[in-house]
Amino acid sequence: MIKRGASSDQFVVDFSKVPRKRKVSLGVALESVFVRAPTPVTVDGHALGRAVCGVMDQCDFADVQGRPWLWNEYAVFLSRPDLDRLRDVEEVLRRDLLTLLNEEIVRRDARMPDGFLVRLLADEELEVPVGAGVIRVRHRKDLATAPVVAGEITMRADKLAAPARPSPDATERDAGLRVRSTGGAAAIPEGRRVSLGRASPELDEGHVALPGAGTRINRKQVSVLVRGNEAEISREVGANPVEVARQALAEGEVVRVSLPVELSLSHGAWKGTLCR
Repeated sequence: MIKRGASSDQFVVDFSKVPRKRKVSLGVALESVFVRAPTPVTVDGHALGRAVCGVMDQCDFADVQGRPWLWNEYAVFLSRPDLDRLRDVEEVLRRDLLTLLNEEIVRRDARMPDGFLVRLLADEELEVPVGAGVIRVRHRKDLATAPVVAGEITMRADKLAAPARPSPDATERDAGLRVRSTGGAAAIPEGRRVSLGRASPELDEGHVALPGAGTRINRKQVSVLVRGNEAEISREVGANPVEVARQALAEGEVVRVSLPVELSLSHGAWKGTLCR
């Protein structure tokens, strides 16, 4: 059901291999033997729970005492049809899956920093077939920095309940360096170069998924390095058009600008602001 992908933080899931209890009549059993009719693959709460737990089994990272130190972020890329079928049961799925994973952490006597996060995303590359999935995992220092991609189903659980506090205003919610658009906001690390583009299961942690970015946006379209209030921004070689503060960049061209700064990609297919 689970096998390693192209990198150590990527796993490929075949949901057709999820064990299920089914009552099958003799006629149906004989038909499956002689006719070999394909069985539709169901991607549901049971399948997702088995998949994430199966990926947990692959984690060989440990703390200094030797306890399993599980990844705390699981980005599950599904085909668009499989993801869309889950939307009507999103609330129940979120509750049940978080309950299951909490029980798994306790059962394994595992360490997991800052709670955990499960993100269900559509594979906009159309590389993940119906009935399959790709799971990318990581240890994220601060779950609050996880990107928010329009249309994803997000399941978050914190180890300790946060103390009651007044509702934050917009400034508090968006504190820190990030890129913002109408699709949401994503945190940008400071002092480290990262690439910006649409979400993809093939990219590593040096990539930041732009919230709301669709298929007209490259997986790696813009390179960004921020130090203090200055940003060094470049258009990736071979990437679609990029405008920084309404200035079009040639492929490989680098500009240095002050924050905040507006970005426009692929002739306005995605627009946002790099800011604090």
